[in-house]
Amino acid sequence: MHTKLLIADTTEILDAFVENGLHREYSIYCQFPHCDNVTQKLVQRNEPADIEFNDGYIFNRKN
Repeated sequence: MHTKLLIADTTEILDAFVENGLHREYSIYCQFPHCDNVTQKLVQRNEPADIEFNDGYIFNRKN
């Protein structure tokens, strides 16, 4: 089985992916350095996510 990877090239697109719940089903690669605002939202919601930023930071939370 192949997993799909979503690519966010801006923080606005990453925000849209998270707001629409796509982080629950897909891994996300961000073409920008780690930003706390989105990862803090996910921590507060306690939702699963697999997000990697181009600076090497990986946010990985599983249920």
